[in-house]
Amino acid sequence: MSALATVRAVVFDLDDTLYPEVDYVRSGFQCVANHLAKGEWTADGIFELLWSAFSQGPKDRVFNTVLEQLGRDDNSETIAGLVALYREHCPQLQLAPETIDILDQLKQDYRLGLLSDGFLPAQQLKVEALGLGKWFDKIIFTEQLGREFWKPATKAFEMMSDALGCPPESCVYVADNVSKDFIGPNQLGWQSIRLINERQVHSDIAPVPGGEPGFVIRKLSELIYLLKS
Repeated sequence: MSALATVRAVVFDLDDTLYPEVDYVRSGFQCVANHLAKGEWTADGIFELLWSAFSQGPKDRVFNTVLEQLGRDDNSETIAGLVALYREHCPQLQLAPETIDILDQLKQDYRLGLLSDGFLPAQQLKVEALGLGKWFDKIIFTEQLGREFWKPATKAFEMMSDALGCPPESCVYVADNVSKDFIGPNQLGWQSIRLINERQVHSDIAPVPGGEPGFVIRKLSELIYLLKS
């Protein structure tokens, strides 16, 4: 493996990078299951239906599938209400001890940033639940800039580089989704690292043209070695 150029700023994606996104899905489904539970259907039973529908797909029709199984109306208003409940719930999430240790180490030597796509307030609630604020010098939620500035747009990366006071070539982006995460930073001359493991929601996606990461790691602890090599 070749070495990174000099790095001054390490910027992370959120979902499936700093924590497993399936943990958020489970937390959200539990909240929805508690809401739907009544009569013969317990929250545990509905949760199992939700998880099965999510695992088998299509993932964008999980609530429709389960409402049909429950014999309930899956009209647009009902679906919108469940989606809002899912996105606005206070998630039960926890950082792995290894991740905490890595962030502690990085904080000593680098400027740290967090740059994430996703709907608000869901992303903000995740950051709060994980207690991430104390490690990061700058947090950018692209949703606050406008949907047109979600990745692969470059604007948020330009803002992050400016906020951290580090030129693009000294910034590295650590993320997971090769369909969108690395296009913008690659265009700006950032360095890029993909974290990939079997638990990730997008682990089987192939890179799009221009979206290939410069480096690949299998676990976050490898990041320290890569930065120091």
